Amino acid sequence: MFQEGFESMTAPLGPCIRPLNNLKQLTRFIVATILLGALLLGGCAIKPQPLTSAERRTLQALRDVNQVSSADPAIDAASEPLAGQISLEEAIARAVKYNLDYRLIVAEQALRVDQAAMAKKEMLPRLAANAGWLSRSEENLSVSENIRTGQISNDPFRSQDKTRETADLTLTWDILDFGVSYYQARQGADQVMVAEERRRRIVNQIAQQVRNAYWRAATVEPLWSELTPLLDEARQALDDARNIETQRLTPPLEILYYQKGLVEVIRDLEALQQDLAIAKAELATLMGLAPGTEYSLQVVSPDDISLPVLSLTLEEMEEIALNYRPEIREEAYQKRVSSVEVKKALLRILPALTLNASVNYDSNSYLVYNDWTEVGARLTWNLMNLVTGPTSMKTARAQQKLSEVRHLATSMATLTQVHVGYQQYQKTRHAYDQAQVLGGIERRIFEHIDNAAANKAQSPLQRIRAKLSALFAESARYRSFAELQNAVANLYVTMGLSPIPEAAENLDLTALKDAIGKTLDKWNAGNMPVDLLTPETTQ
Repeated sequence: MFQEGFESMTAPLGPCIRPLNNLKQLTRFIVATILLGALLLGGCAIKPQPLTSAERRTLQALRDVNQVSSADPAIDAASEPLAGQISLEEAIARAVKYNLDYRLIVAEQALRVDQAAMAKKEMLPRLAANAGWLSRSEENLSVSENIRTGQISNDPFRSQDKTRETADLTLTWDILDFGVSYYQARQGADQVMVAEERRRRIVNQIAQQVRNAYWRAATVEPLWSELTPLLDEARQALDDARNIETQRLTPPLEILYYQKGLVEVIRDLEALQQDLAIAKAELATLMGLAPGTEYSLQVVSPDDISLPVLSLTLEEMEEIALNYRPEIREEAYQKRVSSVEVKKALLRILPALTLNASVNYDSNSYLVYNDWTEVGARLTWNLMNLVTGPTSMKTARAQQKLSEVRHLATSMATLTQVHVGYQQYQKTRHAYDQAQVLGGIERRIFEHIDNAAANKAQSPLQRIRAKLSALFAESARYRSFAELQNAVANLYVTMGLSPIPEAAENLDLTALKDAIGKTLDKWNAGNMPVDLLTPETTQ
């Protein structure tokens, strides 16, 4: 009886209680969904997992290189087998074709190009197609109220089907987003040029490193046939000198000085051997050859090669460096990127105007028109941007100022490097001339002592000493020649010049080698291109 009485009392409140019951059910459903999601996330949590010992063994560096090479034959140096002795232009060509650092920067450049193309597409309006199916558990009914009398109609009205399909095609264009995307596309285009300058910088560095390693190895290799027997002879002479000291056949001080000279020569000859091995290993790495690959270089003699001619004045080298140095060009593009960032910060403060147009469809049978078109415009202004906008502008201007200072610092550093490189070239050229004179004197001394020893006028010890001194002077002449070549290469790098043509990755090894050889021949003869002093406008 009590229950019936309670129900009769609460019957008028039914329309008010029913929504509360539905709200409780919805709340319980949401809480249950959240708890279930938390349990699933906890059970499927991803934790850092270190590599196991077995995985580390299968990821050895050499095996990785082999897998990469087999997957991409373009970076496999074995695809172009070594044939005969390697020249300087072939060494540079192989370094460009098969060097992994160069291929990395080429891949980065390709990525920048794709990103710039993507930034252009971001300027397009948004075109969205939507389709859906809706079904309700209850009828979508409504009642009406007379606002004058306050009476509510007891007969509900139906204005929508329980199940219906909808579809629309909407074109939306945010003018503010278009402006921001436009500036981002300009920045993307500049980033492509930044990647291009970084590629040029890597190419210049590779060319310089190859020339350095090549000349260090190529100038020592001609002496290799004399180096090993002479080193054995020097060691034998040292043993003989120690026996002479033990037997007291010569004055002690004289034989000790002689042993000292032999030890110094042996030390220098062994250092010469180690320098050749290191230089050839470095050159093999730069060319993309597998460690331990045996190869030979063209026999180089300073007497057979004309010295490089530097036909430019110091002022002309400064002008070329300021226009062609990759680092300066890169900073110039970064300045443009920073200046555009200021415009983007200003644009974000403005209100956004959104234009939209759509074609719509609704299967609701109670609609008079089931398909229609719609156009509209919306003006949105985030007023908080008025607070954060000045800070963003200040940050963008500070970045622009930093880019300007960095560009100036890079230019000053480049000019300093040009002067230092030029002085280094003058120094090595003078050192080579002195080594030439000293080598000639040592050869003539050895000829006189050798003739005297043949006539029994000189002791064998003096002959060995003269021969060692002559060979050491010859090796010093070779090393001076290598240092001179490296000084010239460094001077070209400081000016931003490279013997490698543009788009070198599109040329085969033979064509690339020929192009590099022609450029090196022109440079060594002092025939620098005239247009270097009237460069194209790039900034």
